[in-house]
Amino acid sequence: MLRERSLLLQRGLFVADLALIALAWALAWVLRFEVLTPPEWVPFGYYARFLPFVLALWGGALLLSGLYQTRRAQRLTLVIWAVGRAVGLSLLVSLGAVFFYREFSFSRLHMLLFGVTSSMFLVGLRLGIYAVLRRARQRGQNTRRVLIAGAGKAGQRLARAFRHYPWMGFEVVGFLDDRGDEVEAEPPDPFYPEQTGRPRVIGTLEEADAVLDRFIDEGRPVDLVYAALPLSASRKLQALADVCSTHTASLALVPDLFQLDLLLNSRVSDVDGMPVIHLMDEAPFDIRTVLKRVLDVAFSAAVLLALSPLLLAIAVAVKVSSPGPVFYRQRRMGLNGQTFEMLKFRSMPVNAESASGAVWAKAGENRATRVGAFLRKTSLDELPQFFNVLRGDMSVVGPRPERPVFIQEFRHRIPGYMLRHKAKAGITGWAQVNGWRGDTSLEKRIEYDLYYIQNWSLTFDLKIMAMTVVKGFVNENAY
Repeated sequence: MLRERSLLLQRGLFVADLALIALAWALAWVLRFEVLTPPEWVPFGYYARFLPFVLALWGGALLLSGLYQTRRAQRLTLVIWAVGRAVGLSLLVSLGAVFFYREFSFSRLHMLLFGVTSSMFLVGLRLGIYAVLRRARQRGQNTRRVLIAGAGKAGQRLARAFRHYPWMGFEVVGFLDDRGDEVEAEPPDPFYPEQTGRPRVIGTLEEADAVLDRFIDEGRPVDLVYAALPLSASRKLQALADVCSTHTASLALVPDLFQLDLLLNSRVSDVDGMPVIHLMDEAPFDIRTVLKRVLDVAFSAAVLLALSPLLLAIAVAVKVSSPGPVFYRQRRMGLNGQTFEMLKFRSMPVNAESASGAVWAKAGENRATRVGAFLRKTSLDELPQFFNVLRGDMSVVGPRPERPVFIQEFRHRIPGYMLRHKAKAGITGWAQVNGWRGDTSLEKRIEYDLYYIQNWSLTFDLKIMAMTVVKGFVNENAY
């Protein structure tokens, strides 16, 4: 019954979206040709004839975007982001379609106004729905009672999320845990910092049947049971599933993966109907990845163009200071373990490592030329790596790439070392701007690299780029 009602609501939302899209199409025409002064007035009939095609295109694009999947437990910001992504896809499809429509030329300003107004309408509709739902759920209407099996870190974080977002309409009635009153409150979570004290344990896992029956007797049955159990508790999970199969309560699994030390870009996917949990993975390809690449290319091209006189002067200085090529090409490991040739201005004599082999740079070494020592100290030898960024080998911001010969040693000695290759290597990074470069603690460097990968965002990248400029390129650990 709940599923049918949810499908009915989603279909109603889809119809309302189409009505708002038609309204936005008409309003954009009014703004373009009635409010603003057009170079040539175009009757609305021309645009009205194309409206059915717009509704068909947008309807298909909105459905393909997954906007109408039932997601009761989802943050409002993510819903708004999903709307923006769906509108962007729909507008792109519409622009492609009108390009082949030759009866007359559509106004580009009209299409821009249409994109803005449709976004405002679709987001506004959802804000209104959430406002109504939130008020109703605050009055105890349209809520679902939740019982959480497992009062560990995952279970307590789940309860905090439900309290943090009350408009979801989930009421946590208590926890089931075999430790009983011995369960302690977990430290405040950075995502949900409010402290709620010790979790309310109302029974053990073996008492799940009696607990569910008690709520039924009280006239307020449990709607959902969340199993927030460790991976080793498969037998308890099976017993819990058997109990739920004799009640009307639905069962959802929230694996307590916090017992694992290293998690990176964890997510859930689907393979032929089977849920697959990715514990360690690279960042998924989405619009943020595209924007990061656009930022990399634009910034690198601007830097190379602006600093071209300096690059030329450094090249001349390197060439005059010692015989050999201007650039030094060194094999480094980047994204997913792929190797590439990283460019640097040559700072040592040719064949400096022919006798010693690969050597880790340390303070006090005298292998660099006079010009090379200055370039290393000021990090100017790194400037050619912007060409690596343009080629796609590197990013402006990311973990610094290392030589494969050293990686063979580090990957066994430092836990989580290879996880840094789940992100594209960078010219600068979170570890570098915090002073962890050169002959410093590798453990701390990896800690900062993994923190960057786990918390990556475009805003974080811009912050690191700004810190790199403000703190300067000179560093006591650069040699």
